[in-house]
Amino acid sequence: MELASPFQTCWDRVDRAEVHRQSLIHVWAGLDTQSVYSSQAKVDPNGDGKFFLRTIKRDWLLPFSLELGEMLYQLRSALDSCVYDAACLEFKRCPPPDEERWNFPIFETPEKFNEGVRRMKNLPDDMRRILEAVQPYSGTRCQALGMTWDIGQALFVLNTWAKIDRHRRLNLAGTVFTRGAIKFDLPKEGMSIESCDFGVGQHLLEDDAEIARFRIRNFIPGTEIHVNCQFALEIVVNETPGMCKLQDAVLTMGASVSAVREGFERHYGIKRE
Repeated sequence: MELASPFQTCWDRVDRAEVHRQSLIHVWAGLDTQSVYSSQAKVDPNGDGKFFLRTIKRDWLLPFSLELGEMLYQLRSALDSCVYDAACLEFKRCPPPDEERWNFPIFETPEKFNEGVRRMKNLPDDMRRILEAVQPYSGTRCQALGMTWDIGQALFVLNTWAKIDRHRRLNLAGTVFTRGAIKFDLPKEGMSIESCDFGVGQHLLEDDAEIARFRIRNFIPGTEIHVNCQFALEIVVNETPGMCKLQDAVLTMGASVSAVREGFERHYGIKRE
């Protein structure tokens, strides 16, 4: 039996992943940060102070992380479907021989790649070249959505995050403080702000986070200081390869999967009507 619609499964899974990405946007857009975070300033008698953001409500994280996991699953499975469909085309039968062995390998070194593809018996040379061209060590660049990135590195992150979600735990998603301003109400005459330094993007705010240090000139011990803050937050995932902005990561992952599919379609002369 021949494959009726080559690489359609990849299209469908990328579409499903987009549904979950939109759900992530919806969760984030509906978040009332005023009810999720509280702030506090502490000042030592010498006028050295610290400003903290503290999480007081975490219930948004579970649905967010679940949607993230489903999106990762769909994108990772879309890659496997490309290899499966290519095998069907190569061997002119569906399912292909040893159907459970056909998957999309992602490895950091050529040695690991060679070892990993051994389980796919009789892997055609042209399929192998397509797969190796987008490995993390290959350095292939992708350009879309106004960005340029290493497609192999994006696929490596996708593979790593999908494994974490599937086998160990939910990915460490959270928010970071990206920019903002602090306004001080200093009730005593002669007191002023000598310095104020922000720690932008350094800590997940799902833990209590120190986001600024300041110094008050002529501070009078015991004076009550009122601090108002305006800040912007961004979703990040604190996993391999480090703290990543989620929006950029998921866009490059999705575009990378689509680029892989397009490569297969070009090679096999598949055109969508």
